[in-house]
Amino acid sequence: MSEGTRVRVSLARAGFRLDADLAWDERVAVVFGPSGAGKSTLFEVLLGLHPRAASLVRVGGVLLDDAERDLHLPPERRGLGWVPQDALLLPHLRVRENLRLGAARGGAAGAGALERAIEVLEIGELLERRTTELSGGEQQRVAIARAVASGPRALLLDEPLASLDLELRARALRHLLRLRDELRLAILYVTHDPDEALLVGERVIVLDGGCVVATGPPREVLWSHAVLPLAERLGIENTYDARVVESSAGASVAETVRGLRLVLPFALAAGESVCVGVRAEDVLLSADPPGRISARNVIAARVDRCEASGADALVHLDAREPLIAKITTGAATSLGLAPGARVFAVVKAQAIRRLA
Repeated sequence: MSEGTRVRVSLARAGFRLDADLAWDERVAVVFGPSGAGKSTLFEVLLGLHPRAASLVRVGGVLLDDAERDLHLPPERRGLGWVPQDALLLPHLRVRENLRLGAARGGAAGAGALERAIEVLEIGELLERRTTELSGGEQQRVAIARAVASGPRALLLDEPLASLDLELRARALRHLLRLRDELRLAILYVTHDPDEALLVGERVIVLDGGCVVATGPPREVLWSHAVLPLAERLGIENTYDARVVESSAGASVAETVRGLRLVLPFALAAGESVCVGVRAEDVLLSADPPGRISARNVIAARVDRCEASGADALVHLDAREPLIAKITTGAATSLGLAPGARVFAVVKAQAIRRLA
C-alpha cells in the first residue's frame, strides 16, 4: 500500500503462530499462500482484532499499532475497508441501503466515493434489488462498493473471489482490475490463486506456516524455489521437471525424463531445464480421440484409479508420467473411467505454469 506500509507482528494462537516483519511501498500488495498459512490472521491484526498481539502496524503512513508505546487504534478508527469472503450484506435491506451504510462512515467524501464505485463496479442496475436476489459475483461487487464508499485509506480484500465459480470469477476479476486502475486505491489482497496474484499485485508476500517465505515482484517470486514446495497445497497437483526440445516464437516443447511431451505457452531455449505445473481442474478427459481442437496438448493415457468425493472425482492417470484430472463424478461415470480404461487427456498450453 502506498506511502509506506509496515507490519511487524508476533501472535500465538492455539496450534499456530504468526511471525512476520514486512515493509513495502507499492500501492497494491498480494498476500499469497496455501490454506492455514496465516493470511487471514494477518488481516485480523491489520483490522485491530488482536489488541494483545505484539505488533507494529503502519498503513499509508498512519500508525495503527505500536505495542511498545501501548498504542492500539480500535477497528472503527483505522480507516480500513474490509471485504471478507462472505460479503456480509444485510439481507433485509436493498442494495442502495447497504451502500449508504458504507457512505455514512465516509463522511463528506462518502457520497462521491460511492457514486464512483457504483460506476466502476457496474452495479447501478442492482440498487433497488434485495441482496438475497443477487448472484455471488454481484454480492461481492456490492460489498466492495460499500467498503470503497467508506473512504478508506486502504482496501483489504480477503479472497473475494474464492466462493465464485470460474465464469463468475473471471467477470468479477475484470471489475476488480478496473477498480484498482481507476480509483487508485491502496489495496491489500489475499488469495491462494497464482493467476489472481499475478494479475492484481505489484508486490507479493508469500506466507507459509505463519512465516514469510518470499516477497517481491509477483513474476519473480511466485514460482521461485522458495515457493515451489507449496505447489501441491496451492492446488497444482501435477508438477514435472523437463527439458526443452523445441523452441519457437512464443512457445516451446518440453519433454520429461519418462517421455511426456508438453507444449508450453512461453519461449525457452532448446536444452533449457524447466519445472512446470498443471492444475488437476485444467485437465479435460475424452474417451475418444479429439478432432480438430485448439488445445495444444492431447495426451494418450490409461486410468489407474478414480477417487470420487461428493460431486468431484480425482482421476489418476498413467500418461508416461503420473497425471491427475479433476472432473465431476457424473462425467467420470458417463466416461466409464474404471482402472485400465484408455482416455485422452487434453490440456491447453495456457494452463501450464512455469514453476522454476
